[in-house]
Amino acid sequence: MPVAWGNVRGRVVFDSSRHDVLLERQSSGFSWTGTRSLLLTDQPAVYVHDTGGLGNPVVTALDPAADPDATIELVDGSTRLVADLRLPDGRTIELTSGELPRPALTALTGLRGKLMPDAKATDFISPCAVSITPHYEAGTGDDAPAELAAYVVITGGRLQLRSRGQIPLEWPMNRVTANPVGPSAVELRGGALLGGHFLTGATLHLVTQQVRTAFLVVAGSAGPGPRTVGTSAPVSLRGLRGPGGPGGAGGPGGAGGTAAVRADCVLSEHALEFQAPDTQQVLARFDLGDRHLRIAGTAERFVVFSPAYGPVTVECASEVFGRRLHRNADLRAAAERTLGSGVLPAELADGRPVACAFAPDGMRVKGSGMNVRIPYEHIKTVEGRPKPPRAELRLTTERTDLRVVAQPELVQALHTEVRAWSNACASAAQVPDMLRAAVGLEEDYLLYTVFGPFYELHAALLGDVGADDLGRPVELPEAGDERARIAAVLQVGLQELQAHLDQVANVLPAFLRHRDALLLAAATGGAEPGWLKAGEPRLRAALAPAQRAAAETGALAAQLSRVMDLDPDALPKVSYAGAALSLGAAALLNPVFAVSGISQAYSSHAQGEQRKAHVTAQSERGWGVVLDRWNALVGASVPVLAYVLTENVFALRWETARRIGQSLAAAPPAARLPALRAVARRLAVLDVMRRYPGGSGVRLRRGEIAGHLRAARESVRTPRFLDF
Repeated sequence: MPVAWGNVRGRVVFDSSRHDVLLERQSSGFSWTGTRSLLLTDQPAVYVHDTGGLGNPVVTALDPAADPDATIELVDGSTRLVADLRLPDGRTIELTSGELPRPALTALTGLRGKLMPDAKATDFISPCAVSITPHYEAGTGDDAPAELAAYVVITGGRLQLRSRGQIPLEWPMNRVTANPVGPSAVELRGGALLGGHFLTGATLHLVTQQVRTAFLVVAGSAGPGPRTVGTSAPVSLRGLRGPGGPGGAGGPGGAGGTAAVRADCVLSEHALEFQAPDTQQVLARFDLGDRHLRIAGTAERFVVFSPAYGPVTVECASEVFGRRLHRNADLRAAAERTLGSGVLPAELADGRPVACAFAPDGMRVKGSGMNVRIPYEHIKTVEGRPKPPRAELRLTTERTDLRVVAQPELVQALHTEVRAWSNACASAAQVPDMLRAAVGLEEDYLLYTVFGPFYELHAALLGDVGADDLGRPVELPEAGDERARIAAVLQVGLQELQAHLDQVANVLPAFLRHRDALLLAAATGGAEPGWLKAGEPRLRAALAPAQRAAAETGALAAQLSRVMDLDPDALPKVSYAGAALSLGAAALLNPVFAVSGISQAYSSHAQGEQRKAHVTAQSERGWGVVLDRWNALVGASVPVLAYVLTENVFALRWETARRIGQSLAAAPPAARLPALRAVARRLAVLDVMRRYPGGSGVRLRRGEIAGHLRAARESVRTPRFLDF
């Protein structure tokens, strides 16, 4: 040991004066001239020798030394040393070496991870921070780091990478496989998240073969549990119970009730698993292809249900992992099946997850500490409150006040189920009356389906107003951000309206015919009557006024493009998935036409994306003509067209309802109950859907739009005709 070091504590692990001279990257608190050298011991202690500029050498000691004040890393495949030191008296220094010889690397293993204060409590720890090569999934961007230096730690059944006081990456040990590669490296296979990027695994460069052997011994005995490999992320759970009932994981001390517990969520292609992070116990495993699986909510917070584990609330803090959940095809398919399944997972207002099921004798609400049957005849009120981001359904009886909270589309589906089963308590003799009531509600349905998106766009242009303000005209704003916003909303909205009206003309008549055929299926054995097929061309002709609205919309879009110079790439984009990444199908009850989404063009802009359309007004007059024409379209033309359309359509719809009623009355007794339930559901769907908005990003309820349109058509000025 050189005399220059003086007395040191511990066995020397690395001495830069005996190996390649370190390159000093930067330092503070040392002389401007002279050179610095580094000595490490297993005390652990760190010494820096400064030769000084005037022959006055100084040795600065950090004893004891601990990470991250003393960060010692091996980089470039664990071949070069990097030291980043924060020493006493405010001195700092960063040093790096060239490629170290094998003896020097072997000597460095004498650190034994002692710079980590809890090294003795770990099952395995690398000598210092070593080189890690992440393996990314295909398509990862260039901003993903190609290498990182971190301590490799196995503790409590988890493999952690620790870097400078942080844990940027960790795996449950029973979710990875480890195989030796090369002279001293280990290749891990198992999904994880690193800085917003998904990994398929990593290569650990463990310096020497002896260190690698120690790692593999510990990794091979990491504890019980499946060796399933998948992408994992931390989540919190509420309401979990074991397969055996209350005595399982959700029993005393378990995850039942509203208390949140930590877990690892492991997503593979066809399964969703949760395991305890400390014991590796599998808390629940959900097969995403299981026909009994139900799931609803958003990727950030959802409720998953199976008969084995009951309803469980899952909260995921990782936005990136949430997107991975949202993109899983099996998971999304299960979520879309859920809304039409009759078993709906949700939460009570106090946070308890529950599953709501429906049977002829009543509604069952079951979850942790909750098991209630509510007969339909005892229900006094059912009220939906569709306020985003989570809606609420309140159901009251003489003894129950139940408040269920979920995504708006699930609350709407829950409301529909309650109404449908309640309606089905009627007798078969009431079917004709129920059909007539359904035709009466069809006015709201048709007015919203055909013309509702016009008013949702109008509300977005006005600034996302309520139904009472739909009669206000859009006024020409001053040049600037507000005009840019209106230009963006109008540009996107007119395109959406044209596509929507094309669907109305081409698909809506066949859609209505198909729905009518479903009512008759029980009575006809699935065969479609000839008179129903013959009615479709008449219905198509009755919907012709929608084409007049489509023509005016197209002309307005063409005029808009002449007046304004828009950069399409700079416009806010409509997203039907919504900001919350809904796991359900928002358009379930009307899959073809609950598609407005137009006001999302404004909401996405207003929520901070700050993408502005560059608008150059060729003339103030051109701007004024565009907005005047739009105001005339929604203020006068659409109400008149709505009147003509309903007058044309409803004679046909009343006639169809009469003939359906006759067919069902003549049906055999075995078909009467299925027919009753089908009619009861139609009545419920039409009644409930008008009480809710058409989708995420829309404030106005369908019924509010239809009500405004009815009032508007009564107030439209009509021309004077000469009496005769």
